[in-house]
Amino acid sequence: MEKIFGATERHDQLLVYGTNRALLIYGYGEENGQGYDYRHEFNHKPTEQEVRDVIIAQINANTDERILGGYVWNGKNVWLSSENEFNFKAAYDLAVQTGGATLPVKFKLGEDGSGNAVYHTFTTLEEFTDFYTKAIAYVNQTLNDGWLEKDNIDMTCFGYE
Repeated sequence: MEKIFGATERHDQLLVYGTNRALLIYGYGEENGQGYDYRHEFNHKPTEQEVRDVIIAQINANTDERILGGYVWNGKNVWLSSENEFNFKAAYDLAVQTGGATLPVKFKLGEDGSGNAVYHTFTTLEEFTDFYTKAIAYVNQTLNDGWLEKDNIDMTCFGYE
């Protein structure tokens, strides 16, 4: 789906025009003060499953994007790639198992708005626990939000019963 700016509200719909064209409009969001929705054009009248699959793919992509770049800890943006999540978990587990003997440990959390690397050194187990448990809670909440959105797709908006 393509993000199209200019929307002012959510208006999920499937516009069928001609015999071989359809435009799917889904969702609503705001970015930098501008509203947007997602659109996907079909070169045929799509089945209900095709519409659902396109919407679910977009929800999954949005969820992944939120996980990767949406977590902020102590005012620092944290890049939660799968590799970073694994590295955080491994270091945290080892710190817990050793009662903090493996600390301090330094991580690149992400980048600031200018593209400069942002690092943090965890010196106490309490601080690392705060960081890690909040990161895991953020990922879990973001996944749950995505699942809820997928569970609540209203196909009647698109002309399906």
